[in-house]
Amino acid sequence: MTTSNLQHLPTLEQVLTRKTQPPVCLYNFYIVMRDRLYMEEVLDFYLDVQHHEQLWRRYIRSMHKTGLLSEDDLVEGFHSPRVLSRLSNYSGDDEKPTESKLPSRDDIAQSAEGILLRYLVPHAAKELTQVPQQLKDHVRQLIEQEGRDDPAVFGECKKIAFDVMQRVAYPKFLRLKVWGNVTLWQQLGRLVLGLFSLMAGFTTGLSLIFLGYPQWGIRWCALLPIWVGVLNCMVFLTGLDPLWVLIFNTSETTTFHFNFIKERPVRRILFSRSLWLLLVSLVVSVALSVIFAAVPPRRL
Repeated sequence: MTTSNLQHLPTLEQVLTRKTQPPVCLYNFYIVMRDRLYMEEVLDFYLDVQHHEQLWRRYIRSMHKTGLLSEDDLVEGFHSPRVLSRLSNYSGDDEKPTESKLPSRDDIAQSAEGILLRYLVPHAAKELTQVPQQLKDHVRQLIEQEGRDDPAVFGECKKIAFDVMQRVAYPKFLRLKVWGNVTLWQQLGRLVLGLFSLMAGFTTGLSLIFLGYPQWGIRWCALLPIWVGVLNCMVFLTGLDPLWVLIFNTSETTTFHFNFIKERPVRRILFSRSLWLLLVSLVVSVALSVIFAAVPPRRL
């Protein structure tokens, strides 16, 4: 695995803005956050605030088109104090009719309140335990008492959510999707299959020895079950099935549901690791088979 491949891996920000392809896409990141890390509420909160920001930008643009905001008002950005000050002078009744698809101020307020009730109040359905209670109380005060509904209200909480994902979740996500391509349940199933196949291979090898069959020749019959066992045990240990990568170019999302591997740096890494894993499994299997084939026969 080269340093250039690692440098070209997508960043968390690219994943969150849907600029990446499977298996390192937002969909797979959500699956990992939900099924492996059990912290999907952090990602849900971040995406809901992101959607709230999009609503706010569309609302500001509609206010600009209707003349309630001028170019000078937008010089410092959509979240500037000047914009908030100008909007505070208007009520919902002052808004001029716009296209039905454009959000109104009521839509913005409902969106902000929904985020508050879903993530930041005590015993919320998806309460964010990573955000300090003092900060959550401050956000609640801004929304409920001061009437704020702009995205800046959630700015500090969003930053904390991003830092948690960057520090805790994203490295594990890359390890699962860039260095491997199977799910946890698939790994456990491969362990069972691998141990069963090894037992079958060892049983075959020992049976041929004690039945008096000569060395080499038919003794190589044990190679296939031993190789299947070694390969599946290595899939369990590494989380990577080389045959799925080399033959089908797929990565497992949930058990027996697959994505094609489209992200080029990820494909190169998985391809090289798959070749290495396949070679090691063959070497180990041949070595074990040689031991069984070379033992002199001893008929019982």
